[in-house]
Amino acid sequence: MDKKYEKLAKRLDHYMSIEAISRFEEPVAESLRNGIKNGAFEISRDKLGSIIFYKKSKKANAPKVMLAAHMDEVGYMVRTIKDNGNLMVTPIGGIWPSTVIGTKATVVSSETNERFYGVFGHTSIHIISDEKYKSAMKNDELYVDLGFSSKKEVEENKINIGDKIFMSGETIELKNNLIGGKAMDNRAGVTALEFIANNIADIDLGCDVYLVGTVQEEVGTRGARTSVQIINPDIAFAVDTGAAHDTTGAIEGTPVLGKGVSILVKDGGTLPDPKLINYLFEISKNKNIPAYKYVAAGGGTDAAELQYAPGGSSVMTISIPQRYLHSPIGVASLLDIQATIDLMSEFIKDLTPETYKEKISYK
Repeated sequence: MDKKYEKLAKRLDHYMSIEAISRFEEPVAESLRNGIKNGAFEISRDKLGSIIFYKKSKKANAPKVMLAAHMDEVGYMVRTIKDNGNLMVTPIGGIWPSTVIGTKATVVSSETNERFYGVFGHTSIHIISDEKYKSAMKNDELYVDLGFSSKKEVEENKINIGDKIFMSGETIELKNNLIGGKAMDNRAGVTALEFIANNIADIDLGCDVYLVGTVQEEVGTRGARTSVQIINPDIAFAVDTGAAHDTTGAIEGTPVLGKGVSILVKDGGTLPDPKLINYLFEISKNKNIPAYKYVAAGGGTDAAELQYAPGGSSVMTISIPQRYLHSPIGVASLLDIQATIDLMSEFIKDLTPETYKEKISYK
């Protein structure tokens, strides 16, 4: 790893180590609160749990810009407890269960907060039926084996329906400044949000800035929906990871690791403002920040909700390409994360009432 990325990698490792599935994002919010410079921002919460860091401009008629990075990760909950002591699960977010079978599962009792370790179970190849061998496991077939032998034993250990189940994946350093770890989606975006905040903390800005750690993105972009109604931004960005197409077996697509910021021009939920796209590329060119356009082959981000601010908002998804999304270990490029930090920091520094009127607002 290049030395210039060491601080970034350390903070990313910290955020990836946090366990926080949708609806249980508080540990990430607390780390953001501790990681962003004290006194530089007003901090508030919406009633769904999103955390908002607000820095006010001294300029009159300052445009409002919002950056949203969702704090939640995908995972599972206990759905039912079988008589043999196995835990049937229900997914929190979109997960292809083939990515987790045979890996470590962590179950946390909601009653005692005790942690239990086990395995996402499967039928061994030696004893599986031909029919099941030829088909992929479904989420409603997936279970966790903690070693208990009966439902009674599970209940005696205060494990209940609805208890959280986390995937497990260690942080690993790959070649070419790539890094892997649990919950890369979207702790890469959260880490970027922290660095952006600290980059602008001591600067007098020409825009009002709202940096938001949103909740429940993986189950329906819910935190973006509530927080954008409070903020009502003129411009809003979703900072998130997206599928990298330099993955063996992937369908054709543009985003790859190590080439810079992926700037969305179309997905299933948004058609970003072309004026905003042009403005970003003007900054990326002037500041020598690598960036390129892409059309998403699938999926969506908080931007789909951010565009529905009262009266509407110019929106954009800033994507950090990632391999192996929604699995125990995702892989991203530190170069791409740093480029995201640089581009968003420079955009915020450049935005003023004058540049907003000239480059973004409708006449």
